[in-house]
Amino acid sequence: MTLYRKELEEKARAFVKILNDFDIKASFDENSFRDYLAIIKSDYKGKGILKANLNIYYKPSRKSFSLAKKIKDDEFEKAVLAAWDKLNGFESHSAESGIYEAFVDGSYFNGITGYGAAIYLGDIVKTKLSGTVENTQSHQIGGELKAVMETLKWCDENNVGEIRINYDYIGIEKFAAGVWTAKNEIVKEYVKTVLMSKVKIQWRHIKSHSGNTKNNLADSLAKAAIESAKKQIQ
Repeated sequence: MTLYRKELEEKARAFVKILNDFDIKASFDENSFRDYLAIIKSDYKGKGILKANLNIYYKPSRKSFSLAKKIKDDEFEKAVLAAWDKLNGFESHSAESGIYEAFVDGSYFNGITGYGAAIYLGDIVKTKLSGTVENTQSHQIGGELKAVMETLKWCDENNVGEIRINYDYIGIEKFAAGVWTAKNEIVKEYVKTVLMSKVKIQWRHIKSHSGNTKNNLADSLAKAAIESAKKQIQ
């Protein structure tokens, strides 16, 4: 008996349907399931030239899915990722809308707090921001908030009118909206930065470890900043 087959099959069938909408011929058979894994065979534009296996993994402890794939063609990969984002409610604003998307994250390890932010316009990465936070009392939370502050600073410097900030730490929106009270210095600085920024902000919560590749990029930037800081110390 395949572990979590029901959850995997439901997700796989929904993904196959959306992949077809993105000009990707996709299918899976009854023998494609493994424990925690469903394998979808895909063929871009149905021409038999560009093919790939798309592996959907299920993590029961988080009740979340992730996608793994090896695709060498950029156009094919973008189509797959767009389909995955649509499936999970991660769709981004189009470049034509003029609304930017920022994915922010923070990390903490051995006394060092890092932050990372990836800013997009449509599917194009406009910039990547990363670094460390001097005040480490808030640990990872400090990195999460710093990522937003640096994002808004970049927006103000580059005349960005509107941006959607995608986050996994709910305090990012709660503090900004005044639902949670700012008590320590870094949170107070964060709230002040948000209130003073001229950019119009949309907020969207994205569950961590949910397979969003853009959010994963922000996470990797935060971790890379920590690794870089560790090397400078050594």
